Amino acid sequence: MRRVALKYRPKTFQEVIGQEYPKRVISQLILNNQSCANLLLHGSVGSGKTTLVRIYAGALNCEKPTALGDRCFSCDRCKALDEGDRSGFVELDTPKFRDFKTLKGEFDRIIDIAISTKRRTVVFLDEAHVLSKYRDSFDYFLKTVEEPPPNVAFCFATTALERISDALRSRAMLLEVRPLSETQSVDLLSRASVEEGLVFHPEAISLLAGLGENQPRNMLQALDMMGLVSNGVEITRDRVATVFGVDYIEHLVRYFESVGSGRFDLQTTKFLEWQDAVSRIVRLIQLFLIGLYYTELCGLAVSVAPVIGSIRKEERQRVIGAFARRLPGLDLRAFFEDLLNVWPVVTADLSDEALLAIVLRFQVVANKGEIAPRALAAMERIAPEPVPVKGPSDRTVRSKEARQGDADAPNDPAYLNRGHVRSIFAASSFLVQAGHQPFNARITIRHRIFGYEAQPDASTHFGKFSQALKGRLEHWGGTGLRIFVQERSEQEGSCGRVITHIPDPAVAASWFSAWHKAIRVGGAEDEAVTFEMVPAGERLEGHWSCVRWLCGGFNPADPIFTKLSIEPKFQRVAGDIGKRNRLDSSEPLGAAARLAEERNSGGLSLMSAFDDGCFERLYDGWELDESGFRKEERLRWKQAVAELEQRYFLYGSKEAKEVRDYELEELRRNWSTPKRHWRTWGAE
Repeated sequence: MRRVALKYRPKTFQEVIGQEYPKRVISQLILNNQSCANLLLHGSVGSGKTTLVRIYAGALNCEKPTALGDRCFSCDRCKALDEGDRSGFVELDTPKFRDFKTLKGEFDRIIDIAISTKRRTVVFLDEAHVLSKYRDSFDYFLKTVEEPPPNVAFCFATTALERISDALRSRAMLLEVRPLSETQSVDLLSRASVEEGLVFHPEAISLLAGLGENQPRNMLQALDMMGLVSNGVEITRDRVATVFGVDYIEHLVRYFESVGSGRFDLQTTKFLEWQDAVSRIVRLIQLFLIGLYYTELCGLAVSVAPVIGSIRKEERQRVIGAFARRLPGLDLRAFFEDLLNVWPVVTADLSDEALLAIVLRFQVVANKGEIAPRALAAMERIAPEPVPVKGPSDRTVRSKEARQGDADAPNDPAYLNRGHVRSIFAASSFLVQAGHQPFNARITIRHRIFGYEAQPDASTHFGKFSQALKGRLEHWGGTGLRIFVQERSEQEGSCGRVITHIPDPAVAASWFSAWHKAIRVGGAEDEAVTFEMVPAGERLEGHWSCVRWLCGGFNPADPIFTKLSIEPKFQRVAGDIGKRNRLDSSEPLGAAARLAEERNSGGLSLMSAFDDGCFERLYDGWELDESGFRKEERLRWKQAVAELEQRYFLYGSKEAKEVRDYELEELRRNWSTPKRHWRTWGAE
């Protein structure tokens, strides 16, 4: 090959496409007196982990780095680096060592050399997860990594973060190197193809990006391959597909045409003709379904993935035409939403049998050709929920009535709106009803102190903090469940506010103090992340105090504001954050999780004093009583289902499964719930 990937390998942070967060962190280390720090970069093969480390090492040894944290390319050390001097960067490719003893010996030798040279040195361990196959290997490195020699930085790269020990993770800055977006991928390939004198059709570029999985090196290697077989004419999508042996586009379109026709026999034939891994087929079906919904039914010029973007418009219209001919007059947009509802989150641990069952269910729903009624909450995460109206406890009826009373709710972008507050209360109440530990901590992170002033950068930084916090909470023995709000003020800039349960305040205080300390603005380090523990109380007093604090940015002009009794010291202006998400929470607290809880309790509806308009009962701790009641009902339902399943345990035929499923639905339909043993409100 012509080594196109090496030719376009970035030499400065500015040349790196995407990766804004890792670039910002590493370049800030250079600007902070060329600080040596331990880094752990994780991401897919070819994503650019080694490139970032090499740029860091070069800038560390530059005599006059630029204002952007890049090396100058003109000083003696930069010239020596360009001429092949690698004394400031030592790479250990861990898979090539046959045993840990040899690796240790090489590691120790490198450390001795680095100390003797008295210049900044980056020791880079690529594919660091391989260390996990050696007993006590991570422990061997910990002491040296935790207390490195002067002017030595340890950088680790891995494609399997889960195999890196928690102890080593805690001693390095964790930086995720992500795949490029579709736009970035297409731009990279388009620019490189022009430089290489290659002419590609846009669909061919999209397909190349998909084949390279949006990873820079993989995409450029694919481009290199096409350059070798190019004959000087425009390279089409079909030419790329032929060179790489790709036939899934044709299979995908034909399969969807059969789904549109409603013929189960044809669908089965087309699916079985598709010779590929079931997991890959399922992923492509999902992506194409989403792509059709956005482009053909919503009229949006978006593409969910490059491989889907390479499918021609006439091919997409053929598929939609097949549905339209069979279902004239049907709202195809609503119908496709039903089809999307069939698909769960497909994870790597699902067996081929489980995936085939999902495909079968998809075809059954598609062939019915009906728009099924469904609860809106099933399509939401923690989206704004309707206004509360007193009435029946049934959640569906309550939701419908609440929507009809939403006209008086003001919507000022400088405040949390009523939907935000309702979502916070719904998640917080559900947390206790489901038996989780109540909230006991209020956390604020001020992104300005980390150098992030613009809202997009602050939002990205908040996401990193939230994920890191989740991992720490789970490591400390907690659940990691949390609710978080983004706010902005002139005094503090962009802030993130979080409520959660912290099992060990002392350990948490130490972690908050150390998290990304190297990039904090000098003199204000202690204000970057602050937290306050709240006494629990007997009836969730501390839990609801945390909730009222998080809702402190609620609009005081809302008619229900006074009913929430938010303390004056908590009240504030949330600030306009533009189109960024104001509110989010852990998925186990979202609308889908709440639906699952009801289903796993035999259809027992969740209680909500907020949605029923019983504001006088918001803070009396009734969730503690409801939690015990729900636990009993979950156990009763689980035992009934187990007894039913046991009758069919030895029967694996399709007919036996159909009978079992029928009886399970009958059990669910006829299931009765006893009266709650605690004082409720309204009719149940």
